[in-house]
Amino acid sequence: MTSRIVRALAAGLAALALAACSAPPPPPPPPVDGADSGGRLLLWAPSSREVQATLLVDAYNATHTNQVELTLVPEADYPGRVDAAAGRNALPDLFAGAVADVPDWTRRGLYQDVTGRIDRLPFAARINPSHLQAGTDHGARHVLPFVVLPQGGDAVGISRDSKKADQAWNFLFWLLSDEAQVHVLARNGDAMARDDL
Repeated sequence: MTSRIVRALAAGLAALALAACSAPPPPPPPPVDGADSGGRLLLWAPSSREVQATLLVDAYNATHTNQVELTLVPEADYPGRVDAAAGRNALPDLFAGAVADVPDWTRRGLYQDVTGRIDRLPFAARINPSHLQAGTDHGARHVLPFVVLPQGGDAVGISRDSKKADQAWNFLFWLLSDEAQVHVLARNGDAMARDDL
């Protein structure tokens, strides 16, 4: 009887060894956060930001392997849609939020802590503090400005007496969470990356 148990155990171990040898290779590891590896990112934005969000997405998609898919949500429905998605654990990768909604969404854990990424930005000290504060909870920062409208030429490094000063009003500043690169988009759709703002 003892030899039967030993033979059964040996046969079982041999079967396990053969199964391990013939198992398919493990799936590749998921992409590293922030890697431009061909992934798809979902972005929700209120419909009132359609022009700006479309410019942002088009500029990003033209210069990155990762691609952003934009979903515009009617302004009146936006907070409810975010809340409903949060309740189902079905939020998109990225979503814009009005400064008024951000503190509540931050406290509820809807945003990822990006303190370390913000701290590494060469222009971190110049980011609008009210936007940062709205998305800060227990010292951890969770958001960056999605839209900032400059007050004049000085905001983009153009002096008021410059021939280009009137063009400064045509710029919208955008920040997308791809290693927190700032994209400056002109109304005509031309885009250039800026990290010195």
